[in-house]
Amino acid sequence: MKNCRFLILDCRLRNQTRRHGPGPAPLGLLIALCTMLGDLSTSLSLADSSSHALIVSSISGNEEFREKFWNWSTQLAQTFTQELNFSRENVSLLVEDPAKDSSLGAAKATKAELLKAFDSLASRAKATDQIFVFLLGHGSFDNGDYRFNLVGPDITGSELKTQLNRFPTQEVILVCATPCSGILTKMLSGKNRVVITATKNEFENNNTQFAQFFVEALVKKAADVDKNGSVSLLEAYLYAAKAVESSYKERGLLATEHPLMEDNGDGVGASWPSPANGEGLLASKILLGASPAAIASEDGKAAGNSELQAMYANKRKLESDIQDLKYKKASLSDAEYNRGLEALLVELARTNQKIKSLEKK
Repeated sequence: MKNCRFLILDCRLRNQTRRHGPGPAPLGLLIALCTMLGDLSTSLSLADSSSHALIVSSISGNEEFREKFWNWSTQLAQTFTQELNFSRENVSLLVEDPAKDSSLGAAKATKAELLKAFDSLASRAKATDQIFVFLLGHGSFDNGDYRFNLVGPDITGSELKTQLNRFPTQEVILVCATPCSGILTKMLSGKNRVVITATKNEFENNNTQFAQFFVEALVKKAADVDKNGSVSLLEAYLYAAKAVESSYKERGLLATEHPLMEDNGDGVGASWPSPANGEGLLASKILLGASPAAIASEDGKAAGNSELQAMYANKRKLESDIQDLKYKKASLSDAEYNRGLEALLVELARTNQKIKSLEKK
């Protein structure tokens, strides 16, 4: 029965296009799409040393922001090590005042320490590793370049590009939750890279809320729309973007921040990623949090059974192929798309039946 959801969602997408015409799909439909994609997501094994996180909070400027930035960054670091099972040595934290809690092993958020952290990443990360970079707090735009405001000299968008380009084969996820960060969508776009910003361009320079809601999505697992015990990067982004939008509406204020996601390498982000705009495919496959049941190794179940291992591998490939097909729909005729989807769903159903049969033996 679960496979029928793909066909149902496809009909909903088609009907919504007829009803609303071109343009952004309604948020409810995007959440439904995210739920469907979440069912297909291949769980990443976050218990080993193949994933890294670099979390940096900017200089604050006053006590209110000092407390906010501290809470956001330390909550993220604790979430990665305690809930997402990242190796402790693979999580680097840079804050304005490391002495506030020396047990965290944080360094001072200076440009020198940030470059040192990138050097460490470059020396340790293997070619197929996954790298998360979080920049939280204050940012600005000056002399034609973005600036992340650190203690002492800032680091610019151009310098960030140089650092991220040191990881050409790794999967890189940059979340820049600061004012003026939207310019990075175009500057830092690349292959195997997800760029998430709190604003849509460099001219939205008011303080942002996006970081608060993004951290909330991970810490409270509030973004787990499909309730499968996992939060994908796409789910977390959609949760935070919707929360930002709702916050301004509830206060009767004109929104001064509009988050963007870019993950297909074209340098053009989208507020609401979907197959219609081509954004969100890579982000849907990146799981940020999973329950023990959700991350249970299929390979462990299949230990000693080569046929079952092959079926699991085929299942993962079919699930990925279905996601890819959804995002290629615009370039296909209806007949081509429907034939392709039907063939994949039938093969997936047969594979699932074979897996159940083998597991009973």
